[in-house]
Amino acid sequence: GLFVYLTGGTKSAYLQFINIPIIISAFFWGAKGGFISAMIAGIILGPFMPLNVSLGIMQNTHNWLIRGAILILTGTIMGYYIKKTEELNREARMRTLTNPITGINNVNKLYDDLESRIKTEGNFRVTLIKLTNISEIERYVNHNYVKDILIGLIKELEHGYGSEGIYSSGLDEIILVTPPECLEQKNTIEYIVKKYYDPIPIEGYTFKLKLKLGVYDYAGGIETPIDIYNRVRMAYEQGEEKVSGIYYYYDKRLEVKRRQMYEIAGSLLNSIKNGELYVVYQPKINIIDNSISGVEALIRWDRGEDTPIGPDVFIRVAEEIGFVGEITKFVLNAIINQMVEWQDKGIHINYAMNITVDELLDDSFISWAKKMIDNKGVDRENIEIEITERVVSHDNEKLLQILQELQEENYKVSIDDFGTGYNSLMSIGEIPFDLLKIDKYFIDRIHRLEIRELVASIIEFTHRVGKTVVAEGVETEEQLNILKEIKCDSVQGYYFSKPLLPHQFEKFHRDFYDMIDMK
Repeated sequence: GLFVYLTGGTKSAYLQFINIPIIISAFFWGAKGGFISAMIAGIILGPFMPLNVSLGIMQNTHNWLIRGAILILTGTIMGYYIKKTEELNREARMRTLTNPITGINNVNKLYDDLESRIKTEGNFRVTLIKLTNISEIERYVNHNYVKDILIGLIKELEHGYGSEGIYSSGLDEIILVTPPECLEQKNTIEYIVKKYYDPIPIEGYTFKLKLKLGVYDYAGGIETPIDIYNRVRMAYEQGEEKVSGIYYYYDKRLEVKRRQMYEIAGSLLNSIKNGELYVVYQPKINIIDNSISGVEALIRWDRGEDTPIGPDVFIRVAEEIGFVGEITKFVLNAIINQMVEWQDKGIHINYAMNITVDELLDDSFISWAKKMIDNKGVDRENIEIEITERVVSHDNEKLLQILQELQEENYKVSIDDFGTGYNSLMSIGEIPFDLLKIDKYFIDRIHRLEIRELVASIIEFTHRVGKTVVAEGVETEEQLNILKEIKCDSVQGYYFSKPLLPHQFEKFHRDFYDMIDMK
């Protein structure tokens, strides 16, 4: 008011500066603060404030009353909307920090709290509980049951630890941030977790959760919240998904291994273009008539001076990055070209290769493969399609239909790694196949009476349904003699030969039959 008086009265444009304290009051104290400050301003600039100080002219009563009312209305409305905006922003912020499914803190809040703990605490423990089969329960049963299970587990944990240090990510991750390990803490978690991987009755259904636990102990040092979260996730990724309730602790070697996997993935994408992949062929020997019945085509990767990577590693990486289809096409193309070349040289054998279920279910891949095979003019009867028993399900009607169609088109179907999956008996009875490959696990133990009798029974039953048996991983003469005794058809393994490059196989083929001729 003094400023307005000194600048000549209410006729001056400086009158508008009165809005500044009103806005400030509304910002800090809301509608009430805006109302009070506007009313005071209206009185100060009202009946006691001249219109023109130098001439001594006072304001018209009507003018200062209207001005006061406008100021009060403006201050009140402004205060209300400023506070309302703050509340909405606060609610929006809370939504970004809360899991909408569980209603508890999410990973964004975890990051904020970890940042604070890093600054204020010397050490703490992060435990991640991964519900590995919760999405299957949601997909095949009911989403509401999943929510009930998850919230029930969270309430149990809150009862033991309080709600401050519990966070969730999506449906399948619960994270605990607790003081460093103590026996009571671990026992509490184990007790709660055990309750949930025992069968849970809900609404007439019984569920059994599969839970894995990853643990990372922060002990000071320069680490970001994202580093900590990633490390506890690396910890739980160890082990098999079907194993439940086991603690996995972070190890620095896990991070090194993950970086190696990224490096492998990047190099693998260019491996075909750079000519680094190649195919080797392991002979299969018919021990009934002493002949070479065929070969299994196996992929290898020549990384030059880089560390060699086995197919069990890079094929898994290829599956994760969606590159396995390109590798399969490369192998099939190499096999078909090799068939043509060896047929011209008088080598007539069967060629086996592994194909994933995803590829068999891919109409475009099957169409491409059949077209290439027909264009090359090779005999379909010489091509064996190997699928791993563990991935075959008797209720996958489309897959079973495709295998049946392949047989009808004269391709051979082989069940690989037989005995290591969950469908062994069903495989013989319901899956269309021509050859059964007994896994190396049984061949390594075939000197034991119970294993020998088991393998003999499998061979006998397979022969009864008119199929052929191949034993994988044969490495000793004792194994070979036992397999001959129990009437196995063919064998494959280092006893006869390791996987060979094409020119090496040609020499093996010549030497094998030369030796037979000499006998």
